[in-house]
Amino acid sequence: MDDIRCRLKKAAVTVLLLSGTLCACGCGLSDSDGGIVIPRKPKEKVEAEHVSIRLWIPKDEIAMTEQLVKNFDAVHEEYEISFEIEEKGIDDASQEIDDEDVEAGDIFYLPSGGVESMAEKGILLPIELGFEKLAVDLPESAVQAVTVGNTAYAVPFSPNSYFMYYNKDFFSEEEVKSLDTMMHKDLGKGVYNFSTEISNSWYLEMFFLGNGCTLFGEDGQDPGDCTFNGKNGLDAGNYVLELASNPKYLDNKDGAGMEAFQEGKVGAITTGAWSAPDFKEALGDKLGAVPLPTADMSGEAVTLSNFVDFKTIAANARTKYPEAVQQLVVYLANKDSSRRRFEAFGEIPVLQNLADNEAIKNDIAASALNAQVNFATSQPSISQMDNYWGNMAEFGTGILDGSIDQGNLKQKLDQLVENITKKNGDDEPLEE
Repeated sequence: MDDIRCRLKKAAVTVLLLSGTLCACGCGLSDSDGGIVIPRKPKEKVEAEHVSIRLWIPKDEIAMTEQLVKNFDAVHEEYEISFEIEEKGIDDASQEIDDEDVEAGDIFYLPSGGVESMAEKGILLPIELGFEKLAVDLPESAVQAVTVGNTAYAVPFSPNSYFMYYNKDFFSEEEVKSLDTMMHKDLGKGVYNFSTEISNSWYLEMFFLGNGCTLFGEDGQDPGDCTFNGKNGLDAGNYVLELASNPKYLDNKDGAGMEAFQEGKVGAITTGAWSAPDFKEALGDKLGAVPLPTADMSGEAVTLSNFVDFKTIAANARTKYPEAVQQLVVYLANKDSSRRRFEAFGEIPVLQNLADNEAIKNDIAASALNAQVNFATSQPSISQMDNYWGNMAEFGTGILDGSIDQGNLKQKLDQLVENITKKNGDDEPLEE
Protein backbone atom coordinates (compact mmCIF):
# COMPACT_ATOMS: atom_id res chain seq x y z
CA MET A 1 0.00 0.00 0.00
CA ASP A 2 2.83 2.39 0.88
CA ASP A 3 4.48 1.49 -2.41
CA ILE A 4 1.35 2.44 -4.32
CA ARG A 5 1.11 5.78 -2.47
CA CYS A 6 4.75 6.45 -3.30
CA ARG A 7 4.13 5.82 -6.98
CA LEU A 8 1.05 8.05 -6.96
CA LYS A 9 3.01 10.91 -5.36
CA LYS A 10 5.74 10.59 -7.98
CA ALA A 11 3.14 10.66 -10.75
CA ALA A 12 1.53 13.76 -9.30
CA VAL A 13 4.88 15.52 -9.08
CA THR A 14 5.56 14.61 -12.71
CA VAL A 15 2.24 16.00 -13.81
CA LEU A 16 2.89 19.22 -11.94
CA LEU A 17 6.32 19.57 -13.48
CA LEU A 18 4.93 18.99 -16.96
CA SER A 19 2.16 21.48 -16.36
CA GLY A 20 4.66 24.06 -15.23
CA THR A 21 6.79 23.49 -18.28
CA LEU A 22 3.83 23.79 -20.62
CA CYS A 23 2.69 26.95 -18.91
CA ALA A 24 6.12 28.46 -19.10
CA CYS A 25 6.40 27.64 -22.79
CA GLY A 26 2.88 28.69 -23.58
CA CYS A 27 3.24 31.97 -21.72
CA GLY A 28 6.58 32.74 -23.34
CA LEU A 29 8.39 32.84 -19.97
CA SER A 30 11.25 30.45 -20.73
CA ASP A 31 13.19 29.14 -23.69
CA SER A 32 14.42 25.65 -24.45
CA ASP A 33 17.43 26.15 -22.22
CA GLY A 34 15.33 27.22 -19.24
CA GLY A 35 16.09 30.95 -19.64
CA ILE A 36 13.58 33.70 -19.34
CA VAL A 37 12.11 34.96 -22.60
CA ILE A 38 10.61 38.43 -22.78
CA PRO A 39 7.38 38.39 -24.79
CA ARG A 40 7.73 40.11 -28.22
CA LYS A 41 5.92 43.31 -28.86
CA PRO A 42 3.52 43.16 -31.78
CA LYS A 43 4.96 44.62 -34.98
CA GLU A 44 4.10 48.20 -35.56
CA LYS A 45 2.07 48.70 -38.69
CA VAL A 46 4.12 50.39 -41.38
CA GLU A 47 2.61 53.63 -42.57
CA ALA A 48 1.56 53.15 -46.16
CA GLU A 49 3.15 55.33 -48.83
CA HIS A 50 0.63 57.03 -51.06
CA VAL A 51 1.42 56.16 -54.65
CA SER A 52 -0.30 57.63 -57.70
CA ILE A 53 0.27 55.66 -60.91
CA ARG A 54 -0.83 56.32 -64.48
CA LEU A 55 -1.04 53.26 -66.75
CA TRP A 56 -1.23 53.25 -70.54
CA ILE A 57 -3.02 50.03 -71.46
CA PRO A 58 -4.43 48.61 -74.73
CA LYS A 59 -8.22 48.94 -74.85
CA ASP A 60 -9.09 45.27 -74.43
CA GLU A 61 -6.99 44.86 -71.28
CA ILE A 62 -8.19 47.89 -69.32
CA ALA A 63 -10.78 46.08 -67.19
CA MET A 64 -8.43 43.21 -66.36
CA THR A 65 -5.59 45.57 -65.51
CA GLU A 66 -7.83 47.58 -63.19
CA GLN A 67 -8.53 44.43 -61.17
CA LEU A 68 -4.87 43.37 -61.17
CA VAL A 69 -3.77 46.74 -59.79
CA LYS A 70 -6.36 46.43 -57.02
CA ASN A 71 -5.06 42.93 -56.25
CA PHE A 72 -1.50 44.25 -56.13
CA ASP A 73 -2.54 47.05 -53.78
CA ALA A 74 -4.26 44.56 -51.47
CA VAL A 75 -1.14 42.45 -50.97
CA HIS A 76 1.25 45.39 -50.61
CA GLU A 77 0.42 47.06 -47.31
CA GLU A 78 3.38 49.38 -47.73
CA TYR A 79 1.53 51.19 -50.52
CA GLU A 80 -1.75 53.01 -50.75
CA ILE A 81 -2.30 53.14 -54.49
CA SER A 82 -4.46 55.45 -56.50
CA PHE A 83 -4.30 54.89 -60.22
CA GLU A 84 -5.54 56.10 -63.55
CA ILE A 85 -5.76 53.94 -66.68
CA GLU A 86 -5.68 55.49 -70.13
CA GLU A 87 -6.24 53.61 -73.39
CA LYS A 88 -3.03 53.44 -75.39
CA GLY A 89 -1.95 50.84 -77.93
CA ILE A 90 1.40 49.12 -77.67
CA ASP A 91 2.84 51.04 -80.63
CA ASP A 92 1.29 54.38 -79.71
CA ALA A 93 2.82 54.34 -76.23
CA SER A 94 6.36 53.83 -77.52
CA GLN A 95 5.97 56.80 -79.87
CA GLU A 96 4.57 59.20 -77.28
CA ILE A 97 6.38 58.28 -74.08
CA ASP A 98 9.42 60.49 -74.71
CA ASP A 99 7.37 63.61 -75.45
CA GLU A 100 7.94 65.86 -72.44
CA ASP A 101 4.77 67.78 -73.25
CA VAL A 102 2.67 64.63 -72.78
CA GLU A 103 1.47 63.62 -69.33
CA ALA A 104 2.97 60.21 -69.88
CA GLY A 105 2.13 56.89 -68.30
CA ASP A 106 4.26 55.50 -65.50
CA ILE A 107 3.64 52.03 -66.94
CA PHE A 108 3.02 51.15 -70.59
CA TYR A 109 3.20 48.32 -73.12
CA LEU A 110 6.18 48.17 -75.46
CA PRO A 111 7.41 45.82 -78.22
CA SER A 112 10.81 44.47 -77.17
CA GLY A 113 12.27 45.68 -80.45
CA GLY A 114 12.12 49.21 -79.05
CA VAL A 115 13.66 48.46 -75.66
CA GLU A 116 17.30 49.01 -76.56
CA SER A 117 16.87 52.34 -78.33
CA MET A 118 14.55 53.71 -75.64
CA ALA A 119 16.86 52.55 -72.88
CA GLU A 120 19.78 54.26 -74.62
CA LYS A 121 17.74 57.49 -74.67
CA GLY A 122 17.12 57.24 -70.93
CA ILE A 123 13.37 56.85 -71.36
CA LEU A 124 12.98 53.49 -69.60
CA LEU A 125 13.23 52.73 -65.89
CA PRO A 126 15.45 49.71 -65.07
CA ILE A 127 13.35 46.81 -63.75
CA GLU A 128 15.39 45.40 -60.88
CA LEU A 129 12.90 44.65 -58.09
CA GLY A 130 11.48 41.15 -58.65
CA PHE A 131 12.66 40.59 -62.22
CA GLU A 132 15.30 37.97 -61.37
CA LYS A 133 12.71 35.73 -59.72
CA LEU A 134 10.45 35.96 -62.78
CA ALA A 135 13.36 35.52 -65.23
CA VAL A 136 13.95 31.95 -64.00
CA ASP A 137 10.90 30.89 -66.02
CA LEU A 138 11.66 32.98 -69.12
CA PRO A 139 13.46 31.62 -72.20
CA GLU A 140 16.88 33.14 -72.74
CA SER A 141 15.73 34.86 -75.93
CA ALA A 142 13.05 36.73 -73.98
CA VAL A 143 15.51 37.83 -71.30
CA GLN A 144 17.98 39.03 -73.93
CA ALA A 145 15.25 40.93 -75.74
CA VAL A 146 14.67 43.21 -72.72
CA THR A 147 18.24 43.42 -71.43
CA VAL A 148 20.68 46.19 -72.27
CA GLY A 149 24.11 45.60 -70.79
CA ASN A 150 23.25 43.57 -67.70
CA THR A 151 20.06 45.42 -66.86
CA ALA A 152 16.46 44.57 -67.73
CA TYR A 153 14.38 47.52 -68.91
CA ALA A 154 11.04 45.75 -69.46
CA VAL A 155 9.29 42.50 -68.59
CA PRO A 156 8.18 40.21 -71.48
CA PHE A 157 4.81 38.48 -71.23
CA SER A 158 4.03 37.12 -74.73
CA PRO A 159 5.82 36.32 -77.99
CA ASN A 160 5.07 39.19 -80.32
CA SER A 161 4.58 37.79 -83.79
CA TYR A 162 1.86 36.68 -86.15
CA PHE A 163 0.86 33.69 -88.24
CA MET A 164 -2.06 32.82 -90.53
CA TYR A 165 -5.65 32.00 -89.69
CA TYR A 166 -7.83 30.36 -92.33
CA ASN A 167 -11.41 29.31 -92.87
CA LYS A 168 -11.68 25.54 -93.28
CA ASP A 169 -14.69 25.97 -95.55
CA PHE A 170 -12.39 27.50 -98.16
CA PHE A 171 -8.97 25.87 -97.75
CA SER A 172 -7.61 22.47 -96.78
CA GLU A 173 -4.60 21.87 -94.53
CA GLU A 174 -2.54 21.15 -97.64
CA GLU A 175 -3.66 24.24 -99.58
CA VAL A 176 -2.72 26.69 -96.83
CA LYS A 177 0.92 25.68 -97.11
CA SER A 178 1.29 27.78 -100.29
CA LEU A 179 0.09 31.35 -100.80
CA ASP A 180 0.17 30.86 -104.58
CA THR A 181 -2.07 27.80 -104.32
CA MET A 182 -4.44 29.79 -102.17
CA MET A 183 -4.53 32.77 -104.54
CA HIS A 184 -5.21 30.58 -107.60
CA LYS A 185 -8.30 29.02 -106.05
CA ASP A 186 -11.78 30.33 -106.87
CA LEU A 187 -13.62 30.87 -103.58
CA GLY A 188 -16.77 32.24 -105.17
CA LYS A 189 -18.31 35.64 -105.67
CA GLY A 190 -17.71 38.20 -102.93
CA VAL A 191 -15.01 36.18 -101.16
CA TYR A 192 -11.38 37.31 -101.00
CA ASN A 193 -8.66 34.68 -100.83
CA PHE A 194 -6.12 36.42 -98.64
CA SER A 195 -5.61 39.49 -96.47
CA THR A 196 -2.62 41.10 -94.80
CA GLU A 197 -1.61 44.74 -94.28
CA ILE A 198 0.89 45.87 -96.91
CA SER A 199 1.07 49.44 -95.59
CA ASN A 200 2.06 48.14 -92.14
CA SER A 201 5.84 47.72 -91.82
CA TRP A 202 5.37 44.93 -89.27
CA TYR A 203 3.67 42.76 -91.92
CA LEU A 204 5.33 43.83 -95.17
CA GLU A 205 8.77 42.55 -94.17
CA MET A 206 7.64 38.91 -94.38
CA PHE A 207 8.06 38.91 -98.17
CA PHE A 208 11.56 40.42 -98.12
CA LEU A 209 12.92 38.41 -95.19
CA GLY A 210 11.29 35.28 -96.55
CA ASN A 211 13.13 35.77 -99.84
CA GLY A 212 16.51 35.96 -98.15
CA CYS A 213 16.93 39.73 -97.68
CA THR A 214 18.60 40.99 -94.52
CA LEU A 215 17.86 44.00 -92.36
CA PHE A 216 20.94 45.33 -90.54
CA GLY A 217 22.99 42.26 -91.40
CA GLU A 218 22.59 38.61 -90.57
CA ASP A 219 22.63 39.36 -86.83
CA GLY A 220 20.56 42.54 -86.99
CA GLN A 221 23.39 44.63 -85.53
CA ASP A 222 24.87 46.42 -88.54
CA PRO A 223 23.06 49.78 -88.99
CA GLY A 224 24.54 50.32 -92.44
CA ASP A 225 23.37 47.05 -94.00
CA CYS A 226 20.03 46.42 -95.70
CA THR A 227 19.63 44.28 -98.82
CA PHE A 228 15.99 45.04 -99.61
CA ASN A 229 17.10 46.66 -102.90
CA GLY A 230 19.12 43.66 -104.14
CA LYS A 231 17.87 41.04 -106.61
CA ASN A 232 15.91 39.15 -103.97
CA GLY A 233 14.41 42.39 -102.72
CA LEU A 234 13.35 43.33 -106.23
CA ASP A 235 11.72 39.92 -106.67
CA ALA A 236 9.92 40.35 -103.35
CA GLY A 237 8.76 43.83 -104.34
CA ASN A 238 7.36 42.56 -107.63
CA TYR A 239 5.54 39.77 -105.80
CA VAL A 240 3.90 42.29 -103.46
CA LEU A 241 2.92 44.49 -106.42
CA GLU A 242 1.16 41.56 -108.08
CA LEU A 243 -0.51 40.54 -104.84
CA ALA A 244 -1.81 44.05 -104.16
CA SER A 245 -3.31 44.32 -107.64
CA ASN A 246 -4.97 40.90 -107.48
CA PRO A 247 -8.78 41.26 -107.12
CA LYS A 248 -8.73 38.25 -104.80
CA TYR A 249 -6.62 40.21 -102.29
CA LEU A 250 -8.11 42.47 -99.58
CA ASP A 251 -5.80 44.74 -97.63
CA ASN A 252 -6.38 44.81 -93.89
CA LYS A 253 -6.00 48.57 -93.61
CA ASP A 254 -8.24 49.90 -90.81
CA GLY A 255 -9.28 46.33 -90.01
CA ALA A 256 -11.17 45.72 -93.26
CA GLY A 257 -9.70 42.24 -93.66
CA MET A 258 -10.39 41.30 -90.04
CA GLU A 259 -14.04 42.26 -90.35
CA ALA A 260 -14.47 40.41 -93.63
CA PHE A 261 -12.75 37.30 -92.28
CA GLN A 262 -15.18 37.13 -89.35
CA GLU A 263 -18.05 37.50 -91.79
CA GLY A 264 -16.80 34.52 -93.82
CA LYS A 265 -15.73 36.68 -96.76
CA VAL A 266 -11.95 36.10 -96.57
CA GLY A 267 -10.24 32.72 -96.85
CA ALA A 268 -7.11 33.50 -94.83
CA ILE A 269 -5.55 36.42 -92.97
CA THR A 270 -2.32 37.22 -91.14
CA THR A 271 -2.62 38.40 -87.56
CA GLY A 272 -1.64 37.25 -84.09
CA ALA A 273 -2.99 35.40 -81.08
CA TRP A 274 -4.82 38.50 -79.88
CA SER A 275 -7.37 37.96 -82.68
CA ALA A 276 -8.19 34.40 -81.63
CA PRO A 277 -11.13 35.12 -79.28
CA ASP A 278 -13.06 37.14 -81.87
CA PHE A 279 -12.24 34.69 -84.65
CA LYS A 280 -13.30 31.69 -82.57
CA GLU A 281 -16.58 33.36 -81.69
CA ALA A 282 -17.26 34.17 -85.34
CA LEU A 283 -16.15 30.94 -87.04
CA GLY A 284 -16.16 28.26 -84.34
CA ASP A 285 -14.89 24.91 -85.66
CA LYS A 286 -14.31 26.40 -89.11
CA LEU A 287 -11.28 28.27 -87.78
CA GLY A 288 -7.79 26.98 -88.47
CA ALA A 289 -4.37 28.44 -87.64
CA VAL A 290 -1.01 27.64 -89.22
CA PRO A 291 2.46 29.15 -89.77
CA LEU A 292 2.88 31.57 -92.68
CA PRO A 293 2.77 29.89 -96.10
CA THR A 294 5.38 29.72 -98.83
CA ALA A 295 5.43 32.13 -101.80
CA ASP A 296 6.96 31.59 -105.24
CA MET A 297 9.70 34.23 -105.51
CA SER A 298 13.07 34.15 -107.30
CA GLY A 299 12.11 30.96 -109.06
CA GLU A 300 11.36 28.87 -105.98
CA ALA A 301 8.91 28.54 -103.13
CA VAL A 302 10.25 30.25 -100.01
CA THR A 303 8.68 30.34 -96.56
CA LEU A 304 7.56 33.81 -95.55
CA SER A 305 9.52 35.02 -92.55
CA ASN A 306 8.23 37.69 -90.20
CA PHE A 307 9.66 39.54 -87.23
CA VAL A 308 9.45 37.95 -83.82
CA ASP A 309 10.02 39.81 -80.61
CA PHE A 310 8.07 40.00 -77.39
CA LYS A 311 5.29 42.07 -75.97
CA THR A 312 6.56 43.68 -72.82
CA ILE A 313 5.49 45.92 -69.97
CA ALA A 314 7.86 48.81 -69.26
CA ALA A 315 8.10 51.83 -66.97
CA ASN A 316 8.80 55.50 -67.49
CA ALA A 317 12.15 56.64 -66.10
CA ARG A 318 10.45 59.89 -65.05
CA THR A 319 8.04 58.19 -62.66
CA LYS A 320 7.89 59.61 -59.12
CA TYR A 321 7.47 56.14 -57.60
CA PRO A 322 10.19 53.90 -59.08
CA GLU A 323 10.07 51.13 -56.47
CA ALA A 324 6.31 50.62 -56.52
CA VAL A 325 6.20 50.92 -60.31
CA GLN A 326 8.91 48.29 -60.80
CA GLN A 327 7.08 45.84 -58.54
CA LEU A 328 3.77 46.48 -60.29
CA VAL A 329 5.33 45.93 -63.72
CA VAL A 330 6.61 42.51 -62.62
CA TYR A 331 3.23 41.71 -61.05
CA LEU A 332 1.38 42.52 -64.28
CA ALA A 333 3.57 40.00 -66.14
CA ASN A 334 3.72 37.22 -63.54
CA LYS A 335 2.31 33.70 -63.89
CA ASP A 336 -1.20 34.48 -62.66
CA SER A 337 -1.52 37.67 -64.72
CA SER A 338 -0.20 35.92 -67.85
CA ARG A 339 -2.66 33.06 -67.38
CA ARG A 340 -5.54 35.53 -67.04
CA ARG A 341 -4.38 37.41 -70.12
CA PHE A 342 -4.36 34.18 -72.14
CA GLU A 343 -7.80 33.13 -70.93
CA ALA A 344 -9.30 36.54 -71.69
CA PHE A 345 -7.51 37.57 -74.88
CA GLY A 346 -5.58 34.58 -76.21
CA GLU A 347 -2.19 36.17 -75.50
CA ILE A 348 0.24 33.22 -75.52
CA PRO A 349 2.35 33.35 -72.34
CA VAL A 350 6.12 33.36 -72.66
CA LEU A 351 6.60 32.00 -69.12
CA GLN A 352 7.76 28.40 -69.34
CA ASN A 353 6.02 27.41 -66.11
CA LEU A 354 2.72 27.76 -68.01
CA ALA A 355 3.75 25.45 -70.85
CA ASP A 356 1.96 22.44 -69.34
CA ASN A 357 -1.32 24.27 -68.97
CA GLU A 358 -3.81 22.07 -70.84
CA ALA A 359 -5.75 24.98 -72.30
CA ILE A 360 -2.56 26.50 -73.72
CA LYS A 361 -1.25 23.22 -75.13
CA ASN A 362 -4.51 22.53 -76.95
CA ASP A 363 -4.99 26.04 -78.33
CA ILE A 364 -4.66 26.32 -82.13
CA ALA A 365 -3.28 29.86 -81.95
CA ALA A 366 -0.61 28.87 -79.45
CA SER A 367 0.41 25.92 -81.65
CA ALA A 368 0.59 28.10 -84.77
CA LEU A 369 2.60 30.81 -83.02
CA ASN A 370 5.08 28.33 -81.57
CA ALA A 371 5.50 26.76 -85.02
CA GLN A 372 5.94 30.14 -86.74
CA VAL A 373 8.75 31.12 -84.37
CA ASN A 374 10.86 28.46 -86.08
CA PHE A 375 10.60 30.34 -89.40
CA ALA A 376 10.62 33.88 -88.04
CA THR A 377 13.49 36.40 -87.96
CA SER A 378 14.50 38.03 -84.70
CA GLN A 379 13.49 41.66 -84.88
CA PRO A 380 16.57 43.91 -84.66
CA SER A 381 16.63 45.96 -81.48
CA ILE A 382 19.29 48.51 -82.42
CA SER A 383 18.28 52.17 -82.43
CA GLN A 384 18.55 52.23 -86.26
CA MET A 385 15.19 50.41 -86.30
CA ASP A 386 13.65 53.84 -85.71
CA ASN A 387 14.45 54.52 -89.38
CA TYR A 388 12.76 51.33 -90.56
CA TRP A 389 9.17 51.61 -89.38
CA GLY A 390 7.98 54.81 -91.03
CA ASN A 391 9.96 54.39 -94.23
CA MET A 392 8.80 50.83 -94.78
CA ALA A 393 5.18 51.80 -94.09
CA GLU A 394 5.48 54.62 -96.63
CA PHE A 395 6.84 52.16 -99.19
CA GLY A 396 3.89 49.83 -98.62
CA THR A 397 1.45 52.72 -98.92
CA GLY A 398 3.03 53.59 -102.27
CA ILE A 399 2.36 50.07 -103.52
CA LEU A 400 -1.29 50.27 -102.49
CA ASP A 401 -1.98 53.72 -103.92
CA GLY A 402 -0.20 52.98 -107.20
CA SER A 403 2.63 55.52 -106.84
CA ILE A 404 5.04 52.58 -106.87
CA ASP A 405 4.90 50.26 -109.87
CA GLN A 406 7.21 47.94 -111.79
CA GLY A 407 8.64 50.91 -113.69
CA ASN A 408 10.01 52.71 -110.61
CA LEU A 409 10.23 49.81 -108.14
CA LYS A 410 14.04 49.58 -108.18
CA GLN A 411 14.37 53.33 -107.69
CA LYS A 412 11.92 53.26 -104.77
CA LEU A 413 13.71 50.32 -103.19
CA ASP A 414 17.05 52.15 -103.46
CA GLN A 415 15.48 55.15 -101.75
CA LEU A 416 13.96 52.92 -99.09
CA VAL A 417 17.31 51.38 -98.24
CA GLU A 418 18.99 54.78 -98.19
CA ASN A 419 16.41 56.09 -95.75
CA ILE A 420 16.62 53.01 -93.54
CA THR A 421 20.42 53.09 -93.27
CA LYS A 422 20.77 56.86 -93.00
CA LYS A 423 22.27 58.25 -89.83
CA ASN A 424 19.74 60.13 -87.75
CA GLY A 425 20.09 63.82 -88.46
CA ASP A 426 22.38 63.16 -91.44
CA ASP A 427 21.63 63.53 -95.13
CA GLU A 428 24.07 60.81 -96.13
CA PRO A 429 23.32 57.07 -95.90
CA LEU A 430 25.67 54.89 -93.90
CA GLU A 431 28.32 53.08 -95.89
CA GLU A 432 27.49 49.44 -96.42
